[in-house]
Amino acid sequence: MEINKKILEALPYGPDFCFVDSIENVDDKTITGTFTYHKNLPFYNSHFKNNPLVPGVIMVETMGQIGMVCHLIYLTDDYEFNFMPVLSNIETEFFNNAEYGEKMIIKGEKIYFRHNILKSYVEMTKTDGSIVARLTANIKIIEAK
Repeated sequence: MEINKKILEALPYGPDFCFVDSIENVDDKTITGTFTYHKNLPFYNSHFKNNPLVPGVIMVETMGQIGMVCHLIYLTDDYEFNFMPVLSNIETEFFNNAEYGEKMIIKGEKIYFRHNILKSYVEMTKTDGSIVARLTANIKIIEAK
């Protein structure tokens, strides 16, 4: 089975909270994937009234799912998802907003992976290359029960 498909199938998120459409490229250092914020997502009805925007926390979650959790699945070769990723530190900058219907490109770069901690730099861009957000974060692997 293709590695990108194996990663998608290993994700622990249900359909209402999975912000990964595809994994385009992955290796030991980097990962690239996509997600489109479809206008039928539930938060558009309330964030904000008459001016729907993607909440920043959802953009962070998207970057984390693609740029870090998907990368962890690949790096650990754990396609059964026998671990729990716990966010331990994050620094985020927002430059633009994602509009509904827009496809986002998420690129993650491993800074280090040691002692069960993955530190990564992740960027979210629009298809025209303009940057939407970037983050540097640590997630720690805890064994799933």
